[in-house]
Amino acid sequence: MIVRDMADGVRWFSRRVNRGELSGYRVGRTWRMTREDVADLIERHRNPSIARNDVKVPRTEFSGVTPTSRRRRERGEL
Repeated sequence: MIVRDMADGVRWFSRRVNRGELSGYRVGRTWRMTREDVADLIERHRNPSIARNDVKVPRTEFSGVTPTSRRRRERGEL
């Protein structure tokens, strides 16, 4: 999705409702959605996340230390 599409949220929303991509209805000049419609919208546009258990990060005594500080610690300068 291109960022410029999101510049005008009302147009973005109305285009998707008219295409049938989203559920919603209009009351006067106001667009309305049910809680289920909002939950569905969030679920379909959410970025996939990686479970933290699946990611193996090697931990050492020097984790989170800059490379320069790590070298100094290894040399015994700190």
